[in-house]
Amino acid sequence: MNSSDDLLIKHCCDIAWEAQTLALPNPSVGAIITRENGEILSRGVHSLAGTPHAEVIAIKQGYYALTQDSKILNLESSLELHNFLLHNHNGIFKNHSLYVSLEPCNHYGKTPPCANLIKELGFAKVVIGTKDSHSLASGGMQTLQEAGIHTSLSQIQNEAQKLLLPFEILREKGRFVLFKIAMRLDGSYVNGQISAESSRIFTHNQRSVCDYLCISGATLRSDNPTLNARYALPPYDKHKQPKLCLFSKHENNPRFHTFRNAEEIESLKGFVVIEGGLNLLGALRKYIDMLLVHKAFFCVDLNFTQQSKAMDFELLHIMNLDKDLGLWLH
Repeated sequence: MNSSDDLLIKHCCDIAWEAQTLALPNPSVGAIITRENGEILSRGVHSLAGTPHAEVIAIKQGYYALTQDSKILNLESSLELHNFLLHNHNGIFKNHSLYVSLEPCNHYGKTPPCANLIKELGFAKVVIGTKDSHSLASGGMQTLQEAGIHTSLSQIQNEAQKLLLPFEILREKGRFVLFKIAMRLDGSYVNGQISAESSRIFTHNQRSVCDYLCISGATLRSDNPTLNARYALPPYDKHKQPKLCLFSKHENNPRFHTFRNAEEIESLKGFVVIEGGLNLLGALRKYIDMLLVHKAFFCVDLNFTQQSKAMDFELLHIMNLDKDLGLWLH
């Protein structure tokens, strides 16, 4: 493994973070194809469950870049793409390398196995960020090695493994809880719009794929938010409405399933998003798996203070969101 391979795997991870949690219950995965001279030919991200995996998206874009055969651009399903590529590749990838943040899947699920497609296309080299711990999907690396493809693991597996946290937690516990808070440069998060357009789109994309969306009684009283996914962009469904939950000692609202105590969140299954402020975060801290802070770089109140108990988090990744930053913490 050389430093250029590590940089390309890091790039795979970075582009996958741009769709973090959006592919649940699948992991977010990034893939890159390079030419013989090391130039990047194409990229792919698995960003929605049931759609083609990152490797297939990168191969689709790479095929078009090399052949200008526009027929492939009209194919959307994994099965259609696999079949088309298997019959039309003509060995065009034999001098190309594939980089992917997670070991290519090795089984038939909602999509055909990526390892088989990569093997048949005959890539010169495959570099994998980290192996798949799921026994059902693992084995792709061995399949490629047995086919004579030079296949190796990166030296930065820890970076690729961080990316898998939501997927692994959901698989282990049956529930993954993400707390999202938007705040300004001065730390304030009340009184008016905070996030830039890209942050709002990302939030609404998350709402379109999560199973539950939770807020506090204080947020309901002060903002009365619509809590829909109206800004979601394809392939995400802006008409999808998650189940709504409310944390409140006194409020009763027919729109929401109401929790009177923090521990009741353990009754939920699937992907749970909580949107709120520091008081709610403090009350729920022990039940939060990851924190996403949308940081807007402007101020409205330099004297803003918030009384809250100390909470420690580990920074996992920083994501660019137009004028904002997305800070992923664990």
